[in-house]
Amino acid sequence: MLIQLLAAGTLLLTPQAATEPATEPATGPATLAPAVQAEPAPFPPSTALAEGLSPEALGRLDAMVQGFVDDGEIIGAELMVLKNGRTVLHEGYGLGSREDETPLEPGSLFCVRSMTKPVIAASILMLIDDNKLELDDKISAFMPEFDTDGSREITVENLLQHTSGLPMSLIMSMDWERTDSIRAVAGLWAGHEPEFEPGTAFNYSDQGTDTLTALIEIASGMIAAEFVEQRVLGPLGMTQSTCVLELDDPLRELALSKYVGSNNAWTRFWTPTDAPLFPFFLGSQGLYSTLEDYAKFLNFWANRGRLGRERLLGARYVRKTLTPGPYPLGPGTGFTDSRMDYGYLMQLWTQPRPLDEGGLEDDAPEGAEPERQVAVFGHTGSDGTHAWYFPEQDAQVLYFTQSRGTLTGLRVEEALSELLLGAPFNPNELAPPLEEYLGYYWEGPGDKYRAIIRDGDDLALEIPGRAVATLVYTGEDRWKLRDEPINVFAFDRDESGKVVGYHVGEHQEFRFEPSSELVALEEISARVVANHRADLLETLGPMRMRGTLEMPKAGREGKLETLYGWPDLFRFDATFGKEFEQITSDGEEVWSASHLSPAALLEDQLADQIRSEHLLARFGKWSDWYDHVEVIQELEGSGKHILVVRLGDTSAPADSVLVDLDEGTVFRIDAVSLLPGVGRMGTRTSYADYRDVEGMLLPFAMQSEYSNSMIGSIITEVESYEVGVELPDGAFTLAE
Repeated sequence: MLIQLLAAGTLLLTPQAATEPATEPATGPATLAPAVQAEPAPFPPSTALAEGLSPEALGRLDAMVQGFVDDGEIIGAELMVLKNGRTVLHEGYGLGSREDETPLEPGSLFCVRSMTKPVIAASILMLIDDNKLELDDKISAFMPEFDTDGSREITVENLLQHTSGLPMSLIMSMDWERTDSIRAVAGLWAGHEPEFEPGTAFNYSDQGTDTLTALIEIASGMIAAEFVEQRVLGPLGMTQSTCVLELDDPLRELALSKYVGSNNAWTRFWTPTDAPLFPFFLGSQGLYSTLEDYAKFLNFWANRGRLGRERLLGARYVRKTLTPGPYPLGPGTGFTDSRMDYGYLMQLWTQPRPLDEGGLEDDAPEGAEPERQVAVFGHTGSDGTHAWYFPEQDAQVLYFTQSRGTLTGLRVEEALSELLLGAPFNPNELAPPLEEYLGYYWEGPGDKYRAIIRDGDDLALEIPGRAVATLVYTGEDRWKLRDEPINVFAFDRDESGKVVGYHVGEHQEFRFEPSSELVALEEISARVVANHRADLLETLGPMRMRGTLEMPKAGREGKLETLYGWPDLFRFDATFGKEFEQITSDGEEVWSASHLSPAALLEDQLADQIRSEHLLARFGKWSDWYDHVEVIQELEGSGKHILVVRLGDTSAPADSVLVDLDEGTVFRIDAVSLLPGVGRMGTRTSYADYRDVEGMLLPFAMQSEYSNSMIGSIITEVESYEVGVELPDGAFTLAE
């Protein structure tokens, strides 16, 4: 019987719905799960196609960076492109040391300069999360050099947003031999005045970030480098990062020579054997890191301050960091249709929010600017390092050079606009014709079949009664499950090139054609019609079924009343206390209503699905209701001989009817139904306790098992069937 919509309403009302998944894993049977493997690398290798990126666009990016080296625009570079947490490109280009002619290898160590600033933001916000600081705390309360008329009102938030009025830097004239702490750098402010009233303008300030670094020490009681290592680098597994590159640090083996200059005019200013650039940690620019380590740090922000299930920083502070501040920086970016904004020591590349996503209120004044959304976040560094995270695309790109003064990052941004911010790339466009894969698959005779089908424009795996899972092409006859990309279907071909099966890991299934020795469709269909005699509804008149509904998992019981009329009239009424669901079909239109929503017209797939719940569609002549019907296989079990009949071909999902061959009765129907507000869900509805009703053989017991464990099963017990009932006009319609 039709209970899918009722189940959907129940799911939406169940308290656990907000925390539990809407469906079971798309693969259904455990046999499709991959073999247990060792713990993967942080960013395991993949391919552009497998992760939904254009291989051609990625190739152009790769060639562009190599071109920078060939043209002398940089000495060397390392590029890493991650999509869906997987590495689709990681290459080294050019030289790590021009003088020694050593190649730049992936995994090199770079001074990331201003990319240190977001690390300081994380540290300050952790101290605020620890209730040791507040965003509106005055810096003058911690450092007396700020207790002057001009700078007394500078707050922690002003320093995070570069709105304090502090200058770019005061360290240029500093005597490094007489300075041994970040506190002394902050103390350089003594005797100075802000360049503007705090909070009224933006001025990018290393001095402000170094002041925050000193504040970390004051608030935590720890050396800033130690705090960063204990609270940020250590928990995130950034073992290839350091705040000060001491002479005896093993990471020196990964470090590169540093150059300053311009095209074909580069001068080396530091080598891995030289003393540290800075004798102590400068929070404005002192961090050394690898691309992979910094990618872990960006993931920390993308995961809203979490490392797995462990929270390192409150989500509200992550939101503040990634929210544009009050002063836009302008269009200085290579990202198309973007401008630069700034959050809490975090660069933000923003774009206008689409109007259909709330980008502009209906009553907004003419000419008002649409709300902006963060398309990319990250930071750049003055030694030629860049890190970008694309939240909507679940992608990040790290492009590090050791060439101070290069402007190639802007051109990389232009290439990334094509790769990640342009029209979405559809990997299936590069796939062989889908028809080559369509068909039925099993482990062997006796195994319940599965189907590779079309699902709209997509290829999909259908497990009858369990799931329809979309497949995405990854190249070389390999397809992955869109919702479970770890499961890759590798299709096998014979010598002639015909697809003959697939394997998922070590699990293998073979393509088969239904046997010509099976009972003919015409015979089994005639036997079902003759046994159930649902066609008598034409002469007996409308029929009413009354019964009870029970949902053991939810501990709920209800009442059910269903009306059937010839040839395709239908009405369904279910109540659970004050909650109700109504569905009608007058042969032309399908309507639904509930305690949650007024009457509404249903169309397309959902309407067709409801029409198929009619008594005659299940127990009548199938060919009157379906364009294609096929006997797929015979199963034996529980002392029964079961024929599996598919009510459709592989051009779309279809229901499977299991017929008891000995009795000629419908034993079970396996379907994957569309539930409004939830999506698709597998159901296996069993029919039992058949009795004679005016010559018709109808079930008095039905049980639907849902693939969603939150619903479990819905049990229907029929109390009575009445035939020839008199119905008022409009019984099969719902008023709007």
